[in-house]
Amino acid sequence: MEDKNIILNKSTFEFPNEKIKLTLIHRKLQLHLRTSFNTSHSNSTIRNNSLIIIKIEGKYNLYGLGESGLPPKKKDCYLADINDIKNYINSYSLHLKNIIDKNEEIKEENFPIKNLPKFIYILIYALDTCPSNNEEYYNCARNCIEGAIFDLSGKIKEKSLISLINNINEDNFPIKKAFYTISILEKDEFLKSLNFGLKYTQYLKIKLNKDFNHTKSSLELLNKEISKIPNYKGKWSIDLNSDFSNVEDCINLIKNIILNYKDKIYMIEQPFPINIIKQSKEEIEKWIKVKELCEENNILIFADESISTINSIEPISKIVSGINIKLEKCGGIRNAINCIKKGKELNLIIWIGCMVGSTLLMNMASCFLPSCIYSDLDGQLLIDDESNPFYGGFKWDLDKGIILGNDYGIGVKVKDGFFEV
Repeated sequence: MEDKNIILNKSTFEFPNEKIKLTLIHRKLQLHLRTSFNTSHSNSTIRNNSLIIIKIEGKYNLYGLGESGLPPKKKDCYLADINDIKNYINSYSLHLKNIIDKNEEIKEENFPIKNLPKFIYILIYALDTCPSNNEEYYNCARNCIEGAIFDLSGKIKEKSLISLINNINEDNFPIKKAFYTISILEKDEFLKSLNFGLKYTQYLKIKLNKDFNHTKSSLELLNKEISKIPNYKGKWSIDLNSDFSNVEDCINLIKNIILNYKDKIYMIEQPFPINIIKQSKEEIEKWIKVKELCEENNILIFADESISTINSIEPISKIVSGINIKLEKCGGIRNAINCIKKGKELNLIIWIGCMVGSTLLMNMASCFLPSCIYSDLDGQLLIDDESNPFYGGFKWDLDKGIILGNDYGIGVKVKDGFFEV
């Protein structure tokens, strides 16, 4: 396993007026998957995620953590790797130093948590004005920094992030069901992944593609195994990962295979191409018919890869029932809040998703659970325990769903033996 102590960037800043010394640390977080994670566009057994630690000493002695998941690059969708994030962090650190040296006047209106020390607002201002915000990978990069800032803010306020953002009491929060993801696998590995996931939830997200025979055999196998569970009450989500360029092929798959299991299926995710909104009006009309076909059978259509920032939501709203919000796509917690608000204005159902990631990344995303019906915050289940540096946060309950923690900030801590904070 890779050396856990590799640091890609370490910068220290002084805030003399607040008696604060701040250190920003960027680490590569290597995560090993329990089984190969295969989709219609990539295969991986290891993920190199980006981890940010913001440590403050002086008036406070605290640290904030933030993570971005980094799937294999895919044009128009997954735009960043660890080197891209490294470049952004270097740019951000230089920009932050320049702001501090100039002692610029900073306002608080761009951060939803009020009455925090001034240095928090300086960190956010530097993020919003970073010169590298014109790079195509900036959304993913800024997410891990912003996550660490929010985590730190919650610890300063001595409140959990979910309570700060949603103004709720965790004890009264309605428990939400969450899905476990099974990627495109052959029979033995499929069963291994399925049986592991069923220890945590009966709600299953199955990654498939346009391969008619593989889809047919996978769903037959799934149905056979599920039939062994007494009083099974779970749901399935079918994730096609933008594998269909031809609408007719997609309709054929839905009519001849997927509808055979319509009583179990909650939704189909991203059957259409990533750049669907750039296609002809006639082509878009065909995909509207796909949505209508599915909704007639009580199956919803969700967009994932086609959704990134708030500007991408309205153009796709006619062909979907809901949208999958992920932090890395939209650029952090504040942008995710805006995307959720926009989706609800358009009467779209909100799904909270994730990239493969650690317990930290899953708990970053869990602060949006009040806005959704279902989620698939299963990243920490997909990786092995040995490579997951964190513990704490929400828990999976097989019967109830995700049960929130109430520790301050994002709510996770670093396991002994991984790295010093």
